[in-house]
Amino acid sequence: MDVPFPQHSGQTTGFYCCRVSNLLFATTALVATAGVAVADVKVSGYARFGALYNDGAADEISTASRLRLQFDATTETDGGLTLGVRKRFQTEENSDSDGSSLLTTTGGDTVRVNSAAGNGARFYATTGGLTIAMGNILGVIEAAPNLYLPTKSAGVGLEGNGFRSLATNTVSNGGRFGWTAYDSAGAGATDGVEVIYSMNGLGLHAHSTDGSYGVGANYALSDYKVAVAYEEFDGGNSILFASVGGKFAGFDAALSYADTSFGGVSAEKFSLRGGYQANDALYVYGFASTENNSAGEAFGLGASYGLGGGASIEGGWTQTEAGDNLVSAGIFFSF
Repeated sequence: MDVPFPQHSGQTTGFYCCRVSNLLFATTALVATAGVAVADVKVSGYARFGALYNDGAADEISTASRLRLQFDATTETDGGLTLGVRKRFQTEENSDSDGSSLLTTTGGDTVRVNSAAGNGARFYATTGGLTIAMGNILGVIEAAPNLYLPTKSAGVGLEGNGFRSLATNTVSNGGRFGWTAYDSAGAGATDGVEVIYSMNGLGLHAHSTDGSYGVGANYALSDYKVAVAYEEFDGGNSILFASVGGKFAGFDAALSYADTSFGGVSAEKFSLRGGYQANDALYVYGFASTENNSAGEAFGLGASYGLGGGASIEGGWTQTEAGDNLVSAGIFFSF
């Protein structure tokens, strides 16, 4: 739209300048928006803060917090091929002031803190139901359905409470998260290549890294899904994972099994979890797991109460195989 021209006789030059300026502005805006239309950049993430209680630790009560920023950028070629990349920046309460990575222990499990430079990127190309990715890949075990709880932390409570609900997380291998996975840490990612195919409820997944290969498959029928995944590492270590789960009315449940072998120590573990959406705001859940080799059982109960706007109150209790009690609670909000 033209800027109104002042009503002065003979002042045609002013009108011409206004028209040219508007045309240049509109052309610049069109070029800029044309680039945005082709490429799509999204910034998302979440924050959580609260407290953790562990009666098996020297300091029984500690603060718990995390900030995650995630960048997803995609573009689509003229032929319909989607190219994308994902990168995360994450900090936690136990990171150094200079942002360098640390290895800490929460509930007996090793966790990694992100560096200020962010994690390794995941690059991918997808068309139809086929995706080829490289870099910081997902991994067949990590991406298998029903591996994690369907909660904000993917475990119990605000922080996951050691993720004792995972059938692949066994005491016999030191509570080790040893499988290939998309890593939010700085230099902790294991680079690899993966191929994912999904069509008509069938999902196929294969990956390869310098130290392992993996294959997996899953099938979804309505609200039910079954899955199996296997990863083998150099040196003979391996993980076999299988699960079945689904939703019915306001309930959800899943049974998972894993046979793990690390450093010559083998273990079998079953995990049963379930949840109930009591109303629009309240979700309650729990799990029970058992591992052979006299490792014992683990249990957990938790609840999530939605506050609206992507915010919720998260809390949960876990009893580990060693009998330690973990409780984490606080506020979670996504953006």
